[in-house]
This record gives sequence, C-alpha cells and structure tokens, in this order.
Amino acid sequence: MHLVLDIGNTIIKWALFQSDNIIDNDVLSKLSIEHLKSIHKKYPKIERLCFSNTRNKTKLIEQFCEESKIKCLKADYNCNLPIFLDYNTPNTLGSDRIALCVGAHCNYSGNKLIIDLGTCITYDLIINKKYMGGQISPGVYMRLRSLHNDTANLPNLEFKIIKKSVGKTTEESILIGIYDGILNEIQGIIQKYKLRYPNIKVILTGGDMDFFKKRIKNINFINPYLLMEGLNYIIASNE
Repeated sequence: MHLVLDIGNTIIKWALFQSDNIIDNDVLSKLSIEHLKSIHKKYPKIERLCFSNTRNKTKLIEQFCEESKIKCLKADYNCNLPIFLDYNTPNTLGSDRIALCVGAHCNYSGNKLIIDLGTCITYDLIINKKYMGGQISPGVYMRLRSLHNDTANLPNLEFKIIKKSVGKTTEESILIGIYDGILNEIQGIIQKYKLRYPNIKVILTGGDMDFFKKRIKNINFINPYLLMEGLNYIIASNE
C-alpha cells in the first residue's frame, strides 16, 4: 500500500494506492504530523510514501516516515524515472511537473502535452519518451491577486464564469478578461505544438480545469488524478 502527497502552493492532496488503484483520497488546507498519523492509523499497511513538495514540508514528512517506519521518497530529478529529462536545469524542475509527466508517460502512449491548471498553469511536453521542457504562466487566482495588488482601484475578486462577451462593470471586465485570456492562451499553445507535432495528445489536469474543460478544443484526456498516479509510478520505479 502506497501513500502519495501532492503539496501544492495552495492546497495539499493525498491519495492511497493499492497497486495502481486509488482506494482513498482527500484534500487538506495544511499538513501536520497529526494528519499523517491519522491516515496511517486508518491504513496501517502503508509501506511507502512519495511526495511532491512545492512548500518546505520535507522535514515534517521525513519525521513522520521515520516514526512510522514507512519508506520515504521525495519525487525529484534524482529518482529513477521512466522518462529522460532533456532539461538544462533539472535541479530546478518542480517535483509536481516531474510527477505529472511520469503519470502521463505511464498512462498514455505517444507524444503528449500536459496542461496543469493550478496556482500556476504549466505546459509540459513529452516527445519520444523524453521530457522536452515546457512553459509556465500565472493561474486564475494569481491573475486576480495581481490585478488587485498592483493597481490602486481594482477590487479583490473570487473567480466565477461570466456568460458575457463584453463586461459592463469593472468586476465583469476583470472576470471576462481573465477567463478569455487563459482560454485563448491555452488554445494558442495547443495549436503551436500541434503544428510541430500533429499527432500530439493533449492531457488536462489541475484544480481549476473545471472552469475551462468544456471550452478547450483538442483535449484528448482529462485526468484529475494524474499527478497522484505519477507519484505512485515513481514509487514503483524506485523499489
């Protein structure tokens, strides 16, 4: 039994795997030893833990694993991976992006573009079983905060979809601008890579994908658990 943790910029997700199947999962606003111990108490047969960490939680997780006698693995470029990282600075490559690419490689055949709609929007390219790199841009809430924090008068908004093409208030203008900006960015990037790799498969994931998935064209697969599955595959590659 494997426990995987996705420690993101905004939230923390965990999933429990029996072989390749998720048998339990949840979302946390913060991570503590007590949270981890409660999962282990419910599932005492956990043998291995793998985590993707964009916050500084490594020592906490390692302490839990040592106390619980669980084998611990941090997902990064030093792991044995089923893909080759053709990246000039692999030490700077986020563990979340590595896990996403491993999950995509193990789940889907052919060349792939992985789009993760999270705090940041990441685009990652796998060609001929090699990770080629990608792109990073601000996500929905990062754009909302930037408009509020970096201007004198624009409001701090929660995101929602406005079913209009033209904003008639400042709030509508911001929300339509962010939605259309992200939608057109995604469509343009998909088109850019499809011109170069016509048979590329596009995989969509991430916490904000529900806002956009019905409007994005040329999506082949939607997988909200792709990162978790990638972490589980990384465990298998390092046993």
